[in-house]
Amino acid sequence: MLVSAAAQRWNVDPASCRAQSGTVRHVPTGRSLKYGALAADAARMPIPEKVVLKQPKDFKLIGTPAKRLDTASKVNGTAVYGIDARPPGVKFATLAQSPVFGGRVKSVDDAKAQAVKGVRQIVRLDDAVAVVADHMGAAKKGLAALVIEWDDGPHAKLDTQQIAAELEKATLNPGAVAQNVGNIDSAIAGTVTKVEATYQVPFLAHATMEPMNCTVHVRKDSCEIWVGNQVIPRAQATAATTTGLPLEKVVVHNHLIGGGFGRRLEIDGVTRAVQIAMQVEGSFVYGLSAAL
Repeated sequence: MLVSAAAQRWNVDPASCRAQSGTVRHVPTGRSLKYGALAADAARMPIPEKVVLKQPKDFKLIGTPAKRLDTASKVNGTAVYGIDARPPGVKFATLAQSPVFGGRVKSVDDAKAQAVKGVRQIVRLDDAVAVVADHMGAAKKGLAALVIEWDDGPHAKLDTQQIAAELEKATLNPGAVAQNVGNIDSAIAGTVTKVEATYQVPFLAHATMEPMNCTVHVRKDSCEIWVGNQVIPRAQATAATTTGLPLEKVVVHNHLIGGGFGRRLEIDGVTRAVQIAMQVEGSFVYGLSAAL
């Protein structure tokens, strides 16, 4: 369809055109157009019923080795991950947050934490307390010195067994049907041998090798983020929502990820870092290594 769009624009035989490396090229004249320039026209072309596939003998990439260009930097230590971000004036923080979903901070005694050398500020949120310091050592010492009383809230006694029971109960409700072929109910009812089994796994953490981290600089009219995340648009969106800034005023620097495993599909860490950065005095630069 891309070739047809290019041939139509040039008024030439499609057989004289080749699609390669992101462009359609007219072999006799050397003219070329990028796929992007042809996409709109190509979308309006009729979809061919039969397409001649490239023969294996003509493959250029399939079956050939490809070097990992990032291997050297990861081996020699020069690769930059989210946790390596060091914008000027950065402060370090670590936090304690409610050990129960829906829990809240009931009270905090931060007198001993404030006395730790290097601790700059204690930030209190509804369900978390963060210690901001000149370096991570001071932040961790300050965190350990906090005396926090939690209100566990409605989920105080929630455990794996209760979650499993709720999931099992939910399976009894009608679900979404993506495709229905044949009559499954009658086929199962009429079968001679039935095998039924239930498999469960406990509620598990997607623990990453690189600790969850996010560095944020909140200014009056902009927000800048350094993070390793698997879905950057979500990270940008939550920062915009949290700060109240327009989306285009949020800049996200995406770094290498030291293990994602799906954990960095979530943006709760970014949200938390922005919430705390908005309260940090002075430079408003905040580095977060979460103690979750």
